[in-house]
Amino acid sequence: MKILVVDDDPLFLELAASLLNSLGYNRLHFAKSADDALSQIEQAATPFDCFLLDIQMPGMDGIELCACIRDIETYRHTPIVMLTAMTEKHYVDGAFQAGASDYITKPIERIEVKARMRNVEALLAERSHTGLVSQQLKNAEIDFGKSVRFEDPVLLHDAAWVLPFSSLENYVLRLGNMRLFNTVAYGFHIENAPEIHARASGLEFIDMLTDVSRAIRDALSAFPSFLSYAGYGDFCALVPKLAHFDRSFAQLQINDALQLTA
Repeated sequence: MKILVVDDDPLFLELAASLLNSLGYNRLHFAKSADDALSQIEQAATPFDCFLLDIQMPGMDGIELCACIRDIETYRHTPIVMLTAMTEKHYVDGAFQAGASDYITKPIERIEVKARMRNVEALLAERSHTGLVSQQLKNAEIDFGKSVRFEDPVLLHDAAWVLPFSSLENYVLRLGNMRLFNTVAYGFHIENAPEIHARASGLEFIDMLTDVSRAIRDALSAFPSFLSYAGYGDFCALVPKLAHFDRSFAQLQINDALQLTA
């Protein structure tokens, strides 16, 4: 992987370099500010495969930088891991809302970094598979429906509001049990998803998932929330526990919106 590490602390950059090298990652690049990072991204001959970002930096902070990277089409689904001393929930929420894939708190430990980087590798493999299938679907007349497996939590490239399922899992793990007490998970099931998958092309199935995700997003627009596709025609959303979320009304909203797109 070609990795860009961004932190304003030179000592931490040295520590990160030593640790990542010991884990076998040696295509490392370093930036001491968000502006430096964006400049390197713009000038890179080949794209970066992963970003490790500090949050507290002079000028633009790491969360703002994360959002800027996500606005670049090439990096819409590139793994972004926050490496920070900030543990407060609003920092965690802000990072994942900006598009972070994972969140590691300092001081960093070798075992944890190793595990999280393995997750990054898995996310890259998933992104590569999804991207290849999507390109095949767009460029060929052949029906690649079987290439989009029904059980897979596929990435929806045209739905930036949908977190990869692995990122949602990472967010839940980062919150911990006490913070999760104030959060409710809602599931959204597409009742006829197996039939749609069986008769539609892969591209048509992904387009359908994107339409459903948009309808769910609009139904949740009044609440701070995270949405992810979990496979099997199921979406999962995290909503604050005290939010007055009317499930029956949301179901009507979603179904009405889908009727308009049919």
